[in-house]
Amino acid sequence: MIANTPVWSDTLTDLGIAFESHAKAFHGQRDYALGHVESGWLNTIRQRAIREEDASLLSLTSEMHGLLASPEAAGASFKDAFSNLYDKARRQAYPVCAQLIDEHHLHSGISRDYTLECIDIGQVRLIEDEGQSDGSMRTFAKEMLDGLTRKSGRPRHEAYRQVFDVYSEALVCRLLRERCGPALTISKIAETEEAGPDFACDLRYDHNGEEQRLEFFIEVKSLDIADAPQRLPEMLEDGMAVQIELERQVREGRRVAMAEGVIAPYRRYQDDTRYDPRSVRQCIETLIQKAAGNFKKAQFQRGPTFALANVLRLPLPGQGSGTLAPVYYCDRLGGACVSGALWHLAFGAVGTQIYRSPSFEGAGTDDGLLARAGLLVDPASALRAAGLIVFHHDQGLIASTGSMTPSGRTANGTGAISRSKTCFTLCAVTTMTAAMNSHINTHSIAAASQNRQNGREAVASDRDLGVALAGASQFTYIAD
Repeated sequence: MIANTPVWSDTLTDLGIAFESHAKAFHGQRDYALGHVESGWLNTIRQRAIREEDASLLSLTSEMHGLLASPEAAGASFKDAFSNLYDKARRQAYPVCAQLIDEHHLHSGISRDYTLECIDIGQVRLIEDEGQSDGSMRTFAKEMLDGLTRKSGRPRHEAYRQVFDVYSEALVCRLLRERCGPALTISKIAETEEAGPDFACDLRYDHNGEEQRLEFFIEVKSLDIADAPQRLPEMLEDGMAVQIELERQVREGRRVAMAEGVIAPYRRYQDDTRYDPRSVRQCIETLIQKAAGNFKKAQFQRGPTFALANVLRLPLPGQGSGTLAPVYYCDRLGGACVSGALWHLAFGAVGTQIYRSPSFEGAGTDDGLLARAGLLVDPASALRAAGLIVFHHDQGLIASTGSMTPSGRTANGTGAISRSKTCFTLCAVTTMTAAMNSHINTHSIAAASQNRQNGREAVASDRDLGVALAGASQFTYIAD
């Protein structure tokens, strides 16, 4: 899951300063305590009001500031008056965020919805902010709000899945803009009856001292958990069972209540005896199955098109940059060679031996033979993709002294990678012409292990594209 983005990380506004002063002055006084009010939201709303010169929001935030300046004057009505203003201002400024918070409250004390937990409200706040001046973001925000408020007979977990698909596109769009900077122009393509990509992109980059332009497309697919229609309600029931156990212990008079629940996105429906939470092979095969079932050939016919898989709901093993190698060395628990998940998602061959991290020092690492071919080498998929990009949250818990490059040669390690991050990983690019805007030549795939010479030539011919993308923060390129 993407890390929780702070709602506010800038300096305090006048409203935020007044709130923090109030919290210190009236600490422990029930009549004036505002436990449910968050300082971050007050700062965010106030900043929006000032930035957009929104008269209504300015009035609401000024009233809140006045109440905080002299709460005794409001007397017993202070808490209700402030809470009403706070709620009204947040719903007016950030309706999608407010609705998402309401959805969390619906589940509070009962269970937890996995899809809902995967939506980063801090990122949604940024999407709504950018929607004030950007048509694409405004459309994304409206579609998310419609999905959350639409009355239908469907279970809520199904509505959340639809909302997450829209959120995924919005998140990918804004983070690509943020991390690639002004060199990349990306816009949403309106949906039609004809299948096609989601985004049109225009990338400006330097080539031998001359500015070049590359037009290409991106098709985004958000991969859901295994057996999602059945597993999501099953996970809700599991969460409810945990809550029931906690309440039982509290009724018995225990001062500390404890219960254990398990979130298993890769587990199949009902009691899957084959499920192994430490298996790299099962992770790879699930990702291949999900990606192959979502990406269609018709979506890659318009021109150079990247397949972008959002796997925030399917956490990857904590492999760091080792995920881009066929096999890399991990020195945890005595050291072992481990198969890179994203390499095999793209280039895995049926029958390849997969290696996992040892469960304990001295344990075996045999994880079985790969049963599915990688997305870019599977003839059944036959995707005319310019490349595969994976958007994922990387736990980054790798301490490596060496790793295997795509060619199979040993590379010097760069030390421990311990910072969790959310990143785009460009797994591979295929050969493009010098003009970069013709159809994709799929006979040569960059860094394909079975034909290293052709693969290396492909990397060289596409290096400007790869470096232009990889030059952005937290954008990993396989040929760097």
